[in-house]
Amino acid sequence: RAIVAHRRLIQTRRDDDDGEACPTLWNETAEMFSRCLSSFCEKTAGFEDENRNVHISASVELEWGLAQHHYRKLGRGKKSFNKALSINHLDVEVTGAEGKRTKYQKKATAQYLVRAKPAIAVPYAEINDDAQINTSDKEEGENATTKGANAHIEAQMIKHDDVSDDAILLEKIKFEKDGDNEHYTLSILDQSILLALCLDVKNDNPMDGLTGEQMGGYLARVLNQHDDWMVYATALLERAWLECERTHGRERAILQIQALADQHSNRLTLTQSTFKSVEDDSAPAQERLRNIHGIVYPPRWDMLRDLAERYAKIGIVTSAAEMFEELELWDEVVECYRIAGKESKAEEVVRKRLAEKETPRMYAALGDLSGDPRYFERSIELSRGRFYDAHVALGKFYFEKGELRKALKHFLDGLEIKPLMPNVWFRVGTIGMQLREWDTALRAFSEVVQQEPEEGDAWANVAAIHMHNKNPAEAYPALLESLKQNRNNWRVWATKLYACIDLKKYDEAIQACNQLLDMKARRNAAEGIPPLEERCIRAIIGGVLRNYDTARVSKDEACISSSKRSLLRLRELLDKMESSSKLEPWFYEVSAYFNGQMGWQEDVFNDLMKEYRAMQSAPGWEADPYRIHKMTLLMKDIFQWYLKDGSKESLTKCKFMLSGVAKKIRNYFDPSDPPKELADFDAMIEKLNELLMVFKK
Repeated sequence: RAIVAHRRLIQTRRDDDDGEACPTLWNETAEMFSRCLSSFCEKTAGFEDENRNVHISASVELEWGLAQHHYRKLGRGKKSFNKALSINHLDVEVTGAEGKRTKYQKKATAQYLVRAKPAIAVPYAEINDDAQINTSDKEEGENATTKGANAHIEAQMIKHDDVSDDAILLEKIKFEKDGDNEHYTLSILDQSILLALCLDVKNDNPMDGLTGEQMGGYLARVLNQHDDWMVYATALLERAWLECERTHGRERAILQIQALADQHSNRLTLTQSTFKSVEDDSAPAQERLRNIHGIVYPPRWDMLRDLAERYAKIGIVTSAAEMFEELELWDEVVECYRIAGKESKAEEVVRKRLAEKETPRMYAALGDLSGDPRYFERSIELSRGRFYDAHVALGKFYFEKGELRKALKHFLDGLEIKPLMPNVWFRVGTIGMQLREWDTALRAFSEVVQQEPEEGDAWANVAAIHMHNKNPAEAYPALLESLKQNRNNWRVWATKLYACIDLKKYDEAIQACNQLLDMKARRNAAEGIPPLEERCIRAIIGGVLRNYDTARVSKDEACISSSKRSLLRLRELLDKMESSSKLEPWFYEVSAYFNGQMGWQEDVFNDLMKEYRAMQSAPGWEADPYRIHKMTLLMKDIFQWYLKDGSKESLTKCKFMLSGVAKKIRNYFDPSDPPKELADFDAMIEKLNELLMVFKK
């Protein structure tokens, strides 16, 4: 017991102990418990009283399981808890029953219920004020307590109505069946085993609502009795921790933790406001220590730290700062005063600590408060370059000033000390991209996604770097991971579009185009989602048509079927583009090309006419040599279509179109230096005149 208590008093980082801490203490603990298990569990303990033998065996198994829990060993004591349950002949049933949880609830709903029945079942209601709970046969050293004394223990509980007159929750769940509201008398060891089973639920499951309900069932059963001060206090504390995560009951939970922390002090406090409550209503030390090794009750300083953190989380930062100051957790004191807007008070605390002893941590805190980088440098100097926070603070300081190379150096120095910091790695990656140090940026973002696989922005940046390095095969899987986390980032979809075109994954490129069109239609114009690029659409059309031609040549039915589906998706994409927004002339050009390759001649002519109207409506096209050239090529195609038709009406219409375009070009240029394309227009008009003369004859 002394060795386990020693281990519990050694501070280690929360959720950071992998079970390998304090190996010497663990070896001593395992050896001592091995002897106890051999003497009291693997064979009969040797006492004449069989109940005493059972009690000691179950207690040893329970405490051995708790020791494994404290050392964070594999299983966390689960097997030992179950052995203690079996040895003590305690029958536990976890089930559900209909009941009401609130005062105004009309309809009963399913509630979690834990039934516990000892070997000798005595209904708890049968114990009256004059009777005593007889556990002396089973539990050595336990004094029998009267019902009045039990009520004295129950006074530790803060009730909902004590906190607010508007509380809607009942103190206990009221089950519909009377039998579910009754329970049997459990010994203190039985209650301790139930608390251990509750702890096992916490160890084996993520901390979510369902786990809280499961733990709450065990705690409610323990709280039905109040036979031991510390067992009851442990159940109250565990319940308060659960209620802190809920909307209803959070205030009661904070006050409950405050009351449990205050009862270990002789000072007058909010929840311990009279000398009577300090001296007479509190349990003496021997009563508190009687069963302390069979439960998991934190040291007072740990409870105060937890309470202060909870106060800080809900915004009561000044009270939290006072508690942290009592515990001499100076970093937290300074941070709370900063959040409260009391920078002068925080600086006063820091300078007072520095006057007593210069430490890297306090110099770093002073640097944060004053914004003077010299204090960070002094912190690094005192720590001989090993203080991570000072390196990162200097990195942030230089980053904000735009001195990116200095910032990068300090961030990397900090990461050599503490590499598992994904936020800092992300900052290093962004700096690397700004400095165009692509290898550094890739390494940084790769570290981020290894440490935080759900960081979608980091995956997107990994892909962007690979695309910059012209390595789309490496970018593609990173893009998929990024889109798993966030499908609403248009930049990632645009990058995927380019990667899929490079990798000839045209179906996925079409999907990316559809997503970008949908986002542009839904989002605000201020987001700046660009329209689809001409080169991308041309590449997709060319790739899909090539795949179709290859499949036809190979005569592979599966490939032909797949290519036809791709053609259908492409046709749907072009239709969607045409209906979604105002389009540039190039769209109708590529659409005409696609329709021509597919043999849809009527659609080709319609696209050519739409392209003509789009080019004519563009302001200043007649002054741009490139657009004049494009217009000339377009008019040649339209000219050929009208020649095929051959009717007088078609030829006349074509002549007017050509004359109008040519006139607009002539009006802009000097007659002495006309563009060479006008000769093509004159030739086409002359050809049309010849054909029209035939109709006149």
